[in-house]
Amino acid sequence: MKTTLLMTLLAVSSIAQAGYKREPESCFPLSSQKYEAGVKSFGQGLTQDDFNQLIESAQSILEPEVKKLLGKKLIFDKRWQDGTVDAFATRDDANNAVVVMNGGLARHPLMTKDAFLLLICHEVGHHLGGAPKILRGNSGLRGWSSAEGQADYYATSKCLPLFFKNGVENKAFDAEIDAANYKTALSKCRDNACARITLAGLATSKVFASLVNGTPEPKITVSDPTKVSKTVYNHANPQCRLDTYMSGANCDQGPDVPFDSIDAKVGACVKEAGARPNCWFTEKAY
Repeated sequence: MKTTLLMTLLAVSSIAQAGYKREPESCFPLSSQKYEAGVKSFGQGLTQDDFNQLIESAQSILEPEVKKLLGKKLIFDKRWQDGTVDAFATRDDANNAVVVMNGGLARHPLMTKDAFLLLICHEVGHHLGGAPKILRGNSGLRGWSSAEGQADYYATSKCLPLFFKNGVENKAFDAEIDAANYKTALSKCRDNACARITLAGLATSKVFASLVNGTPEPKITVSDPTKVSKTVYNHANPQCRLDTYMSGANCDQGPDVPFDSIDAKVGACVKEAGARPNCWFTEKAY
């Protein structure tokens, strides 16, 4: 009887997951680029085993965080067969945190394992990233989701540190990360874990740039000079996103200091290298 009940519940869950629809809370603006299953890309990309293992790892590490901070479940909808370069966050009817991950995103030729983890963290960041939260329509009311830049900031300041805890081990990266980039990242960082997170951010922002024709490739050695007068809630440009990833990696307010849903200063660094960059955020208007 217990086995039958469990199988029934799993079947119901599968049907429910299949019905999740794309929300605005996605890692990238929707692109026409696709990388279909079974078609070998020109670059490396990730395998289906990589895809499943990284999501399973994220589930084990982040589900307790979601339970602790929201009192809800973390549900992953794995869509390996979907060739769209995309992932998004949504909620089910019980307000559980749902993250949909597409196989096309994993198969993108510039994708790395660390970058894929960062994108998982970004989607969870829509649920746990706190203020600033996205405005809903013209009502002036705040929705449940953190702004895109805040989800990026959460990903590198709170989430990836849960995966990359040991600074000594972080010297041994995957072979995909070359020594020159690591040395440059370390020169901008407070420790080895920060350097690894920065390189994950570099790979992620390069994927983003590849989806928009004519977009300059983001670099660790430069920064976006833009200073907004009002906080931007949608996706920033790739260089601004890399700047945000680097700021989060350098923030010393770690996972044990969660963000607040109303006050954007709580849980964040507000000065120097760890502060959210002015290319999308301003404390004066969020």
